[in-house]
Amino acid sequence: MTESTRTSIRRGVVMALPVALGFLPLAFILGVQGSQHGLSALGMAMMCGLNLAGGSEFAAVSLWSATPPLLLIALTTWLINSRHIVMGAALTPYVQKAGLSNQTALTIFFLMCDETWALAMNEIDRRKQAGIALERLLCPTFYFSLALTLWIVWWMGAAVGALVGQSVGDMTQYGFMMAFPATFIALLAMMSHGIKQWSPVIVAGVVSAIASLIFPGHYAVMLAIAASLLWVYVQGDKR
Repeated sequence: MTESTRTSIRRGVVMALPVALGFLPLAFILGVQGSQHGLSALGMAMMCGLNLAGGSEFAAVSLWSATPPLLLIALTTWLINSRHIVMGAALTPYVQKAGLSNQTALTIFFLMCDETWALAMNEIDRRKQAGIALERLLCPTFYFSLALTLWIVWWMGAAVGALVGQSVGDMTQYGFMMAFPATFIALLAMMSHGIKQWSPVIVAGVVSAIASLIFPGHYAVMLAIAASLLWVYVQGDKR
């Protein structure tokens, strides 16, 4: 099955749009919080454009002050974003098989966030089932149209939020933060093909919930990642 470039681009944008709608309120709230911590609209746009990872950006903004603790912010960001190492490892074989240039491959990983990764892996699975050759499972045009749509919405939404941040007050009181867990639950449901695939998610959720009662949030994320990876390794050995 060969798909035209125009069709691939259109499908990528269409698949990104529902997620982008969930991005908007979150990006806006992030921008508002950044403005209230002294960050400019340009600063928010640059942060969100150069570091496409919402959880770490919310953490960085909450730590920002007149004299920001840059080392603490960098460490916190790294801990929260460490999950990207696992996601990148899962995507790498398909990038390698596609025979892309180093610049293109690096751009793919630069634009990778949780939602882009999940939708791209779901597309790869769909193409597998359609019998498409291994070297064409990753469609660059589909990936870039998907990723760029989400990337643009994210940093632009944050910039707009920062522009009006001083006048809107606390946006979290309206419940928009529910878009975060709702988006991830929807992505998990879309990618799941059976109850067995949910076991690492359940392990990660339980460990994260318990760890969050004892440690800061970013450490809870790190421990949940380690626990779910260990669970997958042990279960793999059993099979």
